[in-house]
Amino acid sequence: MAIVSDRYVVADSLSEGWLDAVRCLYGTPGGKAVHLLVRILNPLEEVAEVRAAAQGLIDDWNSRYPAKRHLYDIETTRNTLFPAAWARRHPEPADLADHYRSRYDVGGDLRTVKANRRGTYFGRIVSYPRADGESADQLTDTVRKLRDELCAKGPKSSRYEINIYSEAHDKNPMSFPCLAHLSMHLHRGRLHAQAIYRNETLVGRAYGNYLGIAELQEYIANAADIDPGELLITAGHVELESGARGAVQAMLRTLDEQADSR
Repeated sequence: MAIVSDRYVVADSLSEGWLDAVRCLYGTPGGKAVHLLVRILNPLEEVAEVRAAAQGLIDDWNSRYPAKRHLYDIETTRNTLFPAAWARRHPEPADLADHYRSRYDVGGDLRTVKANRRGTYFGRIVSYPRADGESADQLTDTVRKLRDELCAKGPKSSRYEINIYSEAHDKNPMSFPCLAHLSMHLHRGRLHAQAIYRNETLVGRAYGNYLGIAELQEYIANAADIDPGELLITAGHVELESGARGAVQAMLRTLDEQADSR
């Protein structure tokens, strides 16, 4: 598809959605913007060359700036949103949620990793901290709602909300959570998803985040026995890291040359 405007992208694949978001911010003064919308029609589709280029930007940053903030690989970022290997072993959401909580809640080894001290996105999905001190398994509850509605004559389209940000716990969310909320929508037999980010960085996080949300969307759809649909990413504030600008320029030139040679 194409860049519709300077802050609105419509793309066929996940990879093209990320790449066009990068193009938008590369052409924006200061590499920062508000209210960037990335609509991906087929979020499970990737372009191998683009994914490799996205990982290449991360590798270049880590080698060029060893003393700066370390950027995690695409797979590592994806796993904070969707633990793909565990999901393959646990196709039933309640089982996956139980397994994850056993590694995530107090005493679990997932929380001993420095980057996970404040939590993970998937942890918030399966163990959301409620104000009464209890936790909520939003994954299992979302699938239950979908299954119930799909058995009804007129299934409701929009009752499938997943909170990430917690007002009670996130008093100073400078680094976590950047993802605030997920919405699932049932429309014409497909499950569509929207992710709302308060802040997003395109080199360090975006590709892995897009991938994790797309695979979570697919997992929930499969559990409800329906097809996944579109994915919409809404970023309240988004930036293309200034230290990566030269590498991004080289990446865009290389990908354009590859496209022209086909």
